[in-house]
Amino acid sequence: MRNDDIRLAARLLIRVLKGESLETALEVSGAALASARIRAWVYGVCRHYFSVSEQLARLCNTPLPKLDREVLAVLLLGVYQLTHSDAKPHAVVSESVEAIKRLHKQSAAFLVNAVLRKVERDFKPKSLCGKYELPDWIIEKLREAYGDKFVHSQLVLLNSRMPQCLRVNQHKISPRDFHGVLRAQDIAFTTLRQDATLRLCSPQPTHSIPGYTEGWFAVQDASAQLPVRELDLRPKLRVLDACAAPGNKSFQLLEHDIELTALDVNPVRRAWSDSESKRLDLPLTIIKGDATNQIWWDGHPFERILLDAPCSATGTIGRHPDVKIHRAPEQLDALHERQVQLLSNLWNVLAPDGVLVYATCSLLPEENDAVIAELADTNNDVQFESLSVHPSERPLIIPQDYGVQIFPDPNWGDGFYLAKLRKVNPAL
Repeated sequence: MRNDDIRLAARLLIRVLKGESLETALEVSGAALASARIRAWVYGVCRHYFSVSEQLARLCNTPLPKLDREVLAVLLLGVYQLTHSDAKPHAVVSESVEAIKRLHKQSAAFLVNAVLRKVERDFKPKSLCGKYELPDWIIEKLREAYGDKFVHSQLVLLNSRMPQCLRVNQHKISPRDFHGVLRAQDIAFTTLRQDATLRLCSPQPTHSIPGYTEGWFAVQDASAQLPVRELDLRPKLRVLDACAAPGNKSFQLLEHDIELTALDVNPVRRAWSDSESKRLDLPLTIIKGDATNQIWWDGHPFERILLDAPCSATGTIGRHPDVKIHRAPEQLDALHERQVQLLSNLWNVLAPDGVLVYATCSLLPEENDAVIAELADTNNDVQFESLSVHPSERPLIIPQDYGVQIFPDPNWGDGFYLAKLRKVNPAL
């Protein structure tokens, strides 16, 4: 029954509103079996959360934070369906009322019915956060960092659906041969900067893509593939992936003949990492350790270090729309402090003439160039290397003082920041 779908979608949405990531909520027992329709509803509410909430707040006498969670979730789902789907309005209203009853909120049935009957399908948000589907603080920070022109030309892209990108597993198949496999199955694609990075023109279930079982490819955003490509890898180098979990970039590193140490303070999704390791035929063990200290280190310096630092993930909003609901400006100071600690500590385990690539999926300067600036201010052996990505290329790339900022693009991928640092002899 459709009202059962609304009930399950409401329970998933409640988990997200309480702070759980959308991805995690969809992986829990039972939710993993959710239909494509349920997933689309929950993703849709997160993607259009601010405009949906703005209309709902105008229609509801009770402030939204004071509404019962089940009631709020059903109302958000109802407003989303009425404004962003072709569902018949009377069906959405009646099924939402039945869903709230099945959630044991009989007393709220009248409220749900009354509110949803007044929803405007063509509602136009009055606020900036409703117009751009972003919280005010993110809009303001991006305006401060990149100017009003950016706000008007780029903010809409932040909320766009990002493409399905693949990385050819060159440990198993050449890019040219994999291209031939896709063409033989009439799967349209385009390459992005390198033959091993592909964007599918029409997303499809990963398991249905030819070569999945054989491990010929991995699903990985195009921007997320760039940090490894900037490390100048060659055989036998001693390499550290300092914040490795769940392991996507570690697998990319392992396609090279290197000596890899993969480290993470919380090796989450180990079951996925183990199964992906077998599928790709790339043996990976992520050891547990905190890269802000050296307890885990054996004393031998690394010639290459990848620091894909934990961050606000503001560059991935198009792919993970719950990020804009969960993040708050007061979190940035703690993130910045940890990023500085990570970079400072890892600089000490980098070998002379070694290269460290610092990366985040953030669009905010305090997590990017400001972190690099603190390292440069306290160390006289930092040399900034040029990157292979250029402003003339797509997507939008803005050079920063120390690195480059890549902005989200539905024809490319997520937003990312990259900086490439070499450890030099300060006496020279």
